[in-house]
Amino acid sequence: MIEASYCDLFAFRDRYAPNVTIIGHGYDFPIPNRAHPACAGPWLQPSLTYCGWTVTQGTAILQQALVDFKAMLLTLARNPAKRFMLVDTQGTLLANDWANELHPFPAGFKKIATKFVDVLGTSFPGRI
Repeated sequence: MIEASYCDLFAFRDRYAPNVTIIGHGYDFPIPNRAHPACAGPWLQPSLTYCGWTVTQGTAILQQALVDFKAMLLTLARNPAKRFMLVDTQGTLLANDWANELHPFPAGFKKIATKFVDVLGTSFPGRI
């Protein structure tokens, strides 16, 4: 279903902005720890607890799901007709880079942004 949604996005782009390249990423591996901003969350650990999984089990499940997600994105990115670039962000952040279960601190965001700048600079030389 996720792959089909990406293909729908590509079809939408092809119809309305055919010369645009879509850029995506595979996220990084979150740490389920109930940490959350005041406005929302927590997101991960309560769901893991509800399912009866330990944090260790849940973390492994999350990592495998994201590894599989990245593999699907890589397949799309390898098809030139899709005009889709993948920024590899998995494994970028360290435990102390995470502000909460889903978002890094500013320094972590900078690490992720650097990955985007590197890919964009290579793909669009002289423009980034």
